[in-house]
Amino acid sequence: MFLEQYKVFNLIEDVIKLKVLLILESPYINEYLHQHPAAGDSALELTQFLMAQGYLKNFDAQLPLGCNIKLLNYHSLGILNCSILPLNKAFYPCALNSEDLAKVNALAAIKQNLNQSNPNKLPVDLKKSSTFKDFVSRLTEVLEQAPADIIIVPCGDTAIGFVDAFKTIYQKSLTVLDSLPHPTEPDWAEKTAAIRLTDHIAPQILP
Repeated sequence: MFLEQYKVFNLIEDVIKLKVLLILESPYINEYLHQHPAAGDSALELTQFLMAQGYLKNFDAQLPLGCNIKLLNYHSLGILNCSILPLNKAFYPCALNSEDLAKVNALAAIKQNLNQSNPNKLPVDLKKSSTFKDFVSRLTEVLEQAPADIIIVPCGDTAIGFVDAFKTIYQKSLTVLDSLPHPTEPDWAEKTAAIRLTDHIAPQILP
């Protein structure tokens, strides 16, 4: 399938040593080029936010979060996208065949449906979508191997929607932190100014 080439998979350097799993929406251009999540400008915001909170002392404040994890082979923090294909329709070339276009439209509908500020939401049954089923499979695989006290942190509306749906079908207990806003949100700085992650995640967990 033509769309296969655009898939970007999880960024987890060592699942056995994983302490915090950040759930993001989906790859975009930089993630496709780097072939790992969190490689763009919004991920740079995440690096700077987490460092300002007292975490990730050896990270480069001028590099996106995923790039830091990759370069340092950092084990404690991992990233899992809700979708391994971009949910943003603008990512894709205009000349798609009808089958691929239908799939891209379905992906875009998920994003629109979960966007809390979108007045034109489309009715989508998330749990029936192949994208969500793949998310469940990938997250379950991580949880089966990671330490039992792993902390899951959804970031943005899409991640919140996916994690909330996952919680309704996952049988074991989960530690899910109140979500972070997504750095692309216009009021990111205002929202994060009031957040103190250290109330929930000790600094030594992400040294």
